[in-house]
Amino acid sequence: MTTVSSKRRDLKIIFHGDVLWAESGYSVELAYIIERLIADGWQIAQASKAGLHSSVIDYKGVRMYPAVDDPHGSDTLFYGARHFGAHLAISMIDMWVINPQFLQQLKQSGVKYWAYFPIDSNPITPGVLKNLPFCDKLITFSQFGHDQLAKEGFASELCLEGVDTEQLKPLDKMEMRKKYGIRPDMFLWGMIAANKENPPRKGFEEALDAFKIFEANHPDAYILINNQQISPGNFPIRDYANYLKIGHKLIQLDQLFASIFSTREDVHMLINCFDAVLHPSQTEGFGLNIVESESCGIPVVVNGVMSMPELVIEGVTGSIAKTNRKRWTSMNNFWQPADPINVANSMEIVWQMLQKDPKKVAYDCRKLVKEKFNIDKQVNNFWIPALEAEQERINPPSLTLPAQISKI
Repeated sequence: MTTVSSKRRDLKIIFHGDVLWAESGYSVELAYIIERLIADGWQIAQASKAGLHSSVIDYKGVRMYPAVDDPHGSDTLFYGARHFGAHLAISMIDMWVINPQFLQQLKQSGVKYWAYFPIDSNPITPGVLKNLPFCDKLITFSQFGHDQLAKEGFASELCLEGVDTEQLKPLDKMEMRKKYGIRPDMFLWGMIAANKENPPRKGFEEALDAFKIFEANHPDAYILINNQQISPGNFPIRDYANYLKIGHKLIQLDQLFASIFSTREDVHMLINCFDAVLHPSQTEGFGLNIVESESCGIPVVVNGVMSMPELVIEGVTGSIAKTNRKRWTSMNNFWQPADPINVANSMEIVWQMLQKDPKKVAYDCRKLVKEKFNIDKQVNNFWIPALEAEQERINPPSLTLPAQISKI
């Protein structure tokens, strides 16, 4: 982690997104970035999208502004920026959910606005495009997002998401399984994902279809699916597993623990229970859990669409399955379900990798994350230089005349 800088740090910044103590991928990434910027001396506030109501609080050196009326914190972004005296506002949130009325007010008040956001569809949903003209800088999570924006005529900068490789690291698998009551002798596939819609964006149906194929050849295989977030109308995972007659091979932890009481360290320990991870999402702007798993030395099977192929090296840190169709959504874009047969083939590739040399797989997974998705590198190489440059543009240092001139 960076240390407090002796350089000028008078730029005031407000970040907009899930509160730092929440367990979503957005909050985890924001916490990584903000805690490092605080350590480097920057003045930071946060406009809460979710997780804080009624009161302004100070949390670990960050002024936290609560949600007001807008469900995604658009109004909090404007009101918080005005109260904090921010020079710069930065959203880390899906752009289509932001109310452009408050982006217009932010612009009129003279606050510069950066968007750090995912692109998770082809074509880009119109709801994203309508908000981009309000942005002074566009920063994307993935090369896929960068290229999609370029097709629409928008220039963007690329800053991959990153993880703390010293926090997320391999642990003793048997000890972790003992903690969660998981048998030591099974080959365990894992999924950690939100279950918020049906058809399921995270690919639970395709994952279970593929697991049924894989399990027929590997009777020691089980699958653990842990949903940190659930919503009404979500995909009935247990019922579908029972329909496929693999319900006895599905492990699910207590939902109250998964949704409310589990911590980031619990997620870290749970990942270390897995032999391999399934992540066949229909769409993904990045897929932080893919990189989190690799940081723990665990290989991942992903769907070969959007940003996901950028996060895995085929046959080295996992395998990239193929899609065989696409579906038009209410967002006016395509999502692409993975092909279950191809996912099962990729699962077989990963199984063979682990049978051949599990230590090399773990080493290669860690090596990829340390080199490409290290949060300290992202902060030091992108965020701090970008903020220093903006500080010079917005708030240049005052000119001090030499003593002999000032006396004239």
